[in-house]
Amino acid sequence: MKRKKIALLLSIVMTATALMSGCGKEPTDQPASSGDEGQAKQEETTEGAGEDTAKADVDSGQAETEQSGEMTTFTFAKVAYPSASLPDGQTSEDNVVIDYIRDKYHVDLVLDWQAEASEYNNKLSMNIASGNLPDIFYCDNYRTFLQLAQNGLLADLTDIYDDNISDTIKGIDSSYNGRHFEPVTVDGKLMAIPGGNLGGLESMLCLRKDWLDNLGLDVPETIEDLEKVLTAFVNDDPDGNGVDDTIGLVVAATEPVKGYNQAFGLEPIFYALGAYPTYWMEDENGEVYYGSTADEMKEALRILQDWYAKGLIDKQFATRIGSGETEAVFNSGQAGAVFTPIHITSLVESFTNNPDIEIALTNAPLSADGKFRYILPAPMSSMLCISAKCSDPAKAVEIIGIGNDLYRGFDEEANAIFDEANIAPSSSGRRAVFPQGAVTYDYFDAIERGGKATKENIETGSYTPFEGITQYNIDQIELATGFADGSDKNELSFKAYYYGYIGSQLLSDSKMEPLSAAYYYTTESSPSLQTELDTLEQEMYLSIIIGDKSVDYFDEFVQQWNSIGGETLLNEVNEILGK
Repeated sequence: MKRKKIALLLSIVMTATALMSGCGKEPTDQPASSGDEGQAKQEETTEGAGEDTAKADVDSGQAETEQSGEMTTFTFAKVAYPSASLPDGQTSEDNVVIDYIRDKYHVDLVLDWQAEASEYNNKLSMNIASGNLPDIFYCDNYRTFLQLAQNGLLADLTDIYDDNISDTIKGIDSSYNGRHFEPVTVDGKLMAIPGGNLGGLESMLCLRKDWLDNLGLDVPETIEDLEKVLTAFVNDDPDGNGVDDTIGLVVAATEPVKGYNQAFGLEPIFYALGAYPTYWMEDENGEVYYGSTADEMKEALRILQDWYAKGLIDKQFATRIGSGETEAVFNSGQAGAVFTPIHITSLVESFTNNPDIEIALTNAPLSADGKFRYILPAPMSSMLCISAKCSDPAKAVEIIGIGNDLYRGFDEEANAIFDEANIAPSSSGRRAVFPQGAVTYDYFDAIERGGKATKENIETGSYTPFEGITQYNIDQIELATGFADGSDKNELSFKAYYYGYIGSQLLSDSKMEPLSAAYYYTTESSPSLQTELDTLEQEMYLSIIIGDKSVDYFDEFVQQWNSIGGETLLNEVNEILGK
């Protein structure tokens, strides 16, 4: 059946990785959510504590807390950072951050427990089973959250959230237009504080601009244009060394198609042809389907198989399964093209190895109607939960907002104390000592905001501070400007320039066409079925692209996928969505 336009339908029930922290009972005894690469990238590219030059708002609840002499104790749970190098005298449970919050806001934050990311969920499950939840805690499994909410184990935040959360987080909330509140609203009640997924990390086409210039080629727009460029990159000696040693498109071996925030994937090829693999989608008739099983997939697979046969895709990509092997192909200067999110963090080494390299970032390939389609991230990546046993949920909400503002650097007095203690901004050490741990609330359009300010500074010599700007943002603007004028060319300025100036300008391009999935998360049967289904799917991509199987094998894959559990998941998604 033909799958066409996608409805912007979001689900209220979902399973997601979450961001963390914890709140107050009597004391008893993780970074981004386990396996959540997208969150790690968000932290890496947008966070950073520092002075708020735009002047952060301080809500009245905080001022009231400062005037009160009564001490409130909250316990919290967090993901541990065992590899973090902490200054002398600073630990996760005893440090200047906790001291500052205790002294200024009369809230004693006591670390109940912490666990490494891979073990955090097991530890949380044991706490739930024993009825020993901390007051504030990180939850990175939506089904766990839902069970907690439905069984009365979480505080109802409906009537206290707006009056107690910081103005900074209120501004962040508004940037999501309410999308990230839907998942944590159960029976009309707000049952957790959601952390949204950062926008602007969709994969785009990254090309060697110096190779394009050497061959007299334009930046490609269509799939046909891209094929022409890749052919020249492989056959026409773009590096001018007289040796047949160049590679076209670099592709990840283990997950060539994964979804949002995927480096070295192939998603834009599928999107340009109206196929949306790995997502639950809704067609023009309101029917939900799994994007990886749609008929449109076959045309994209046919093109990719043809490109591989012609040598336009790295012929060895399927064997590059070791850590860093795929990245090394591009970073060594051998290859001319990859699909990657615009932060291109993994490509900084390409500049180190070749300081004269020039990169072209572009929103390509375009669809037949000239649009660059991509799937928006899940509206919520995380949540902070407050236990129903918490003695003062309103104050717990308040201290979560305070903690976030402190982490982002919106308190000059605190910044001086943190600096003196050598608690560096934007570091794992900072996360290790902050009670909020891996939780970073940031604006959905943070990348675009920073990009506009960077563009303004490069082109005019000054910029307009934007809501939520941090010292990290200011540093990135200055680094990008230094790279642009040639005064500061190094790895950091290279990244800031291509990420903050070249790449982020694409996000507001009129050709961009964001689409939402119908449903983003797991279902009741996912834990028992998903691994086998995902393995079958990734094997399908690999076997067809390298030519081990014909494109017609796709039809067999669809039948297998449905029979071993896909149909069960589809029925559960339909039930969740009320279909």
